[in-house]
Amino acid sequence: MSMKEYFPIFENNPGLVYMDSTATSQKPRQVIDGVSEYLSHDYSNIHRWAYSLAERSEKMYVDSKKKVAEYIGAENWKEIIYSFNSTYASNLLVTSLRRSGYFQKGDKVLVSIVEHHANVVPWLILAEEVGVEVEYIRVHEDFSLDFEDLASKLDDRVKAVSLTHVSNVTGEIFDLERVNHLLSERYPPLTPPYQGGEENIPPLTRGRQGGGRPLFIVDASQSVPHMAVDVQKIGCDFLFFTWHKVMADSGIGVLWGKEALLSEMKPAFSWGGAISWVKKTCFKEAPLPDRFEPGTPNLSGAMSLLKAYEFIESIGGYPQIEAIEKELSEYFLQKFWEVSGVRLIGSTKSDSRVSVFSFIVDGVHSLDVADYLADHDICIRAGQHCAEPFMGELWVHHTCRASLYIYNTREDIDRFFEVLEQAILELK
Repeated sequence: MSMKEYFPIFENNPGLVYMDSTATSQKPRQVIDGVSEYLSHDYSNIHRWAYSLAERSEKMYVDSKKKVAEYIGAENWKEIIYSFNSTYASNLLVTSLRRSGYFQKGDKVLVSIVEHHANVVPWLILAEEVGVEVEYIRVHEDFSLDFEDLASKLDDRVKAVSLTHVSNVTGEIFDLERVNHLLSERYPPLTPPYQGGEENIPPLTRGRQGGGRPLFIVDASQSVPHMAVDVQKIGCDFLFFTWHKVMADSGIGVLWGKEALLSEMKPAFSWGGAISWVKKTCFKEAPLPDRFEPGTPNLSGAMSLLKAYEFIESIGGYPQIEAIEKELSEYFLQKFWEVSGVRLIGSTKSDSRVSVFSFIVDGVHSLDVADYLADHDICIRAGQHCAEPFMGELWVHHTCRASLYIYNTREDIDRFFEVLEQAILELK
């Protein structure tokens, strides 16, 4: 059975070549039917219930978090916080750290130059409001992370290192385990007595006092769709991603954090189920994970997430996804070099990237190329891809981006390049 047959969008749109999965992925029938069945049979609000319908709904919600925890290597499902998407998760994390008093004027935050705006703008807001400094880590000509530049920027003022796992422009996979190793070398564990002379200071408080290892934060929005991700192997403190890129519905994102850090943090928002009680002049925040999830959560989104994981398992898990994409990436790159007048923004090595390909057609605006392809039912994206600082570094105003996923085929790639060559001939 072809992977395409699992996805109704292709049956309902004959001839569609969908290459915009980095923006959002298509949904398999198992996810669509699972959400429909849940809304038809088990839907109810959760928390503070006393009836079986709500009990089933609550169990589904918790089961979805247990599944996320299992797949990313979290030690406890209560470390899984749901948000609306990656951007919201990033903002929730940064504003909660700010409310917790973690950052002070003069502190530094390091990000890479290739970051999506979701991992740049929240830090720039923090710079405006608190006075932290945001510094950018360079990448090499092959678009891998420049570890010498990273090492040169690590000093006692660095309070957070926040990096993407995979670039949404180049598809390059950053070696985050090496980042963790570098941080561990530069900031060895503190031993009692800590600065201030107090024993057993909680980790976030210790970070506020200075002298400890900075927080290591990972944007996994472009890695979780394509590969197995393990927070223990990476060695990060926080990680966030969104599920509409992994075949689930939109409106459901994940923020993971170490339990000790999340328990100490003050959430940026609080009401509804996020609080234990309220008096006229004070309130008490609920335990994890509810304290970070005010209001009614996206229950159908949680079901879609659970069904997406079940679908991944049914096709052979992440090893199968990685195998399919490796073959597609190698074929795409092979075909790419047969076309003249185009420039790839990304590595030419299939083993260091995922199947995201940004490119420029010499002398033709990227929007014109995307429009031409759209007229032939080929879906790509054109623009700056929410990575304007990186584009500025490259002196590039815009690119085309074709991103593949498990439902793409060699035939899709052949069709893409056939029409691309027509576009180059007609638009130049």
